[in-house]
Amino acid sequence: MGKPSNLDKFREQHDPTFLVAQPEVFSRKLRKGCKNFIIVAAQNGTPVEADWWRVIRRIAEHRKAEILVLPVRYKNPTSQWSASQQGAEWWPEEVRDYLWSASHSLNKKVMVLGDFKIQPTASDPLTGAEALSLAASGIIGHTKLQMKSVATPASRMAKILTTTGACTVANYTDSRAGRISAFHHSLSCVIVELAGDTQFHLRHIHFDKKTKSATDLSVRYTLKGATCAPRPLAIVMGDTHVRAIDPAVERATFGPDGMIEVLNPEYVIFHDVLDSYLSSPHHLADPFIGVAIAKTGQTVEDEVQQAIKFIKDRTTGDRISVVVGSNHNDMLGRWLKRADWKLDPLNARFYLRTALRLAEEAVLLRKGADYPDPFATLVADRKLPNVRVLDEDESFMLGGVELGMHGHRGPNGARGSARNLRRIGVKSVIGHSHSPAIDEGCYQTGTSTLLRLDYNKGPSSWLNAHCIVHADGKRQIVIIVDGRWRA
Repeated sequence: MGKPSNLDKFREQHDPTFLVAQPEVFSRKLRKGCKNFIIVAAQNGTPVEADWWRVIRRIAEHRKAEILVLPVRYKNPTSQWSASQQGAEWWPEEVRDYLWSASHSLNKKVMVLGDFKIQPTASDPLTGAEALSLAASGIIGHTKLQMKSVATPASRMAKILTTTGACTVANYTDSRAGRISAFHHSLSCVIVELAGDTQFHLRHIHFDKKTKSATDLSVRYTLKGATCAPRPLAIVMGDTHVRAIDPAVERATFGPDGMIEVLNPEYVIFHDVLDSYLSSPHHLADPFIGVAIAKTGQTVEDEVQQAIKFIKDRTTGDRISVVVGSNHNDMLGRWLKRADWKLDPLNARFYLRTALRLAEEAVLLRKGADYPDPFATLVADRKLPNVRVLDEDESFMLGGVELGMHGHRGPNGARGSARNLRRIGVKSVIGHSHSPAIDEGCYQTGTSTLLRLDYNKGPSSWLNAHCIVHADGKRQIVIIVDGRWRA
């Protein structure tokens, strides 16, 4: 017996199961020049969700898109639909011509990881897969929807890692893992729009069983075809930080042909609208930042008024602006507690005026001391029409989605994150981390700022991303790439 020349040769010589039929690798020749792709998972031995599959076909027809169905194998023989087949390797007739189980680069920056096999019951399907697509973004077939941005070096845009959601019905065992997986089973898909060799736009589209439709940006797809989508309930902006906002993101959001003009949401939700760079407690110990600020002659009040004017100027028509209590807004209050007005003549009058207001309204209640939020108070003083400022713990829900949490406060006093806010009993959209994510019930926006600020040196997962809450309550994260929110 000769020395094996490769792994297959070695297995042929030593592995007694080698001659057992291996799973078929599915691929096909894709249409040359195709710029749009719909990517979705299908579980073996399981029928498609018929209405959702018809809608997927309508999306593909309207967008002239290629459909890639990534096979997911569930080998437990007690699955409801595959009991008689004992986990047989078969797929619904509807998807057979679209199956894809190979790794494939759609362009230089995004690839489909069709050969990455994960059990449908995996609770965190993206765990450990961050490097599989190397420098490109990666799309993995799975029945549970999950997304995260992965930190990359400063010279590169953060990459996206996401699962797809499924086109097949929920089909799991009568077990703890099966019950949880059925709850998180997502009838959704990923749409990828290519813009040249290095740019792309990636979004998730969700099927709504009540209306038998799915909405992508301004288009609603039904069983019959494409129609204009109803007005969205809200657009939740990535953290604003007015002083540091990226002009290209601002134009893509509020400019001609921007998201607000095209989609016309009922509400616009602002997180961290105040940057608080001039009043940040993190700068008190850095004299050189103080010198740089002093050279400009800008005051803390200037920055506050700039943020208020930004809200005022962008609240037009019948649209309502909602300002969420956020940690950077709260830095104004922290500045009032820590700064010494006697050492800061430029800001002394504003400091004393605002501090006096808080002192006069402070009261001691059974729960403890209570006093106004200074930024919320200053916005309220302007009496801006159609502008609502939320208290830090004030709920604001639209379409069954909680929009009143910034994300910096977690359960029971812990620091907040999408991870620890994903199971609080309600769907939510938060901000705070500047890194878009989907984790079970929690969606997280990105940032509206420049992607490189003086406090995020090193590899970064920041992306410019907003979240739409559509009329049916389905959420959709939209990533702005080089000033464009769609191809």
